[in-house]
Amino acid sequence: MQIPACVNDSFPQNIYQTQQSIYQQLKAIDEKLLCIIAKDERHVATLATVKRFDTNMTLYYIPVRPLWHWMQCGQSQSLAELIISMFAYLEQVVGVPFYTEQDSYLASQYETLEQWVNDDQEDDACRDKQLDELYTMHNAGLKIYAQIINPQKLITFESVVQNFQPREKEQDWKLVADGFLQLYRQYPARSIFDNIHSALLYPQDADRIYADQYISFYWSGNDCFQDCLFEMIDNHFQEIAYMDEPAHVTLFDYPPESITADFDFETRLFDLINDLSRLLNRYDHEQCEPAI
Repeated sequence: MQIPACVNDSFPQNIYQTQQSIYQQLKAIDEKLLCIIAKDERHVATLATVKRFDTNMTLYYIPVRPLWHWMQCGQSQSLAELIISMFAYLEQVVGVPFYTEQDSYLASQYETLEQWVNDDQEDDACRDKQLDELYTMHNAGLKIYAQIINPQKLITFESVVQNFQPREKEQDWKLVADGFLQLYRQYPARSIFDNIHSALLYPQDADRIYADQYISFYWSGNDCFQDCLFEMIDNHFQEIAYMDEPAHVTLFDYPPESITADFDFETRLFDLINDLSRLLNRYDHEQCEPAI
């Protein structure tokens, strides 16, 4: 890169002009590579490069209703155990929030839906169905959550995957489970939030879409609340200018040892979440839902 020459020697215009020159040179090399002047609790100001991982504005929501069905079905216990093991890894290590956690984003959305149902006095039959769904959603969710936060489920993750013998039409589950296990072996303590750098990248008081709002376990994408739920979320997100996404940030307050942006973990993780959700969505329907 060419060292920029300042046209204006006065401060702070010279700093800004230098940063802009570097920004343009980096953009010519890699359109996704940005140069910023960063500030956080340890830096008043420092030059930094940022490369974001593009999440494609996707909701990475994992439905749990199919798992609840298989947990109640004696013929599907091995598949249920396999899914619980994957969920345990995602919850305990990756940090994917669960919708029954009180401080989770989707818990607040479901609470709003419940308030609307309780306030609705017009259609008793529809209201009764919605209340039944909320009851099942809550109670089943608590039981599933208790399973996936159990440390023993993570300890046995490898043995469950290795011992799973897929029956006909279960090969895809084994492939996804193998993928998650390989990711866990390579990144045993890596969370999806490790490469979120909100304090460096956004104005301090700026509203933004947090990662735990677009990555989550939820009850179902094919129940009586699906339209209302996604409409609420869309209306909320479309008014927000900033979005937390994984980013590789290199600070130049000291010469960095490496400036290679590696998104191997994020790429594999989001692909696997998509694959897992796609498999679960095939069985996300009321006919499979048992009574509690």
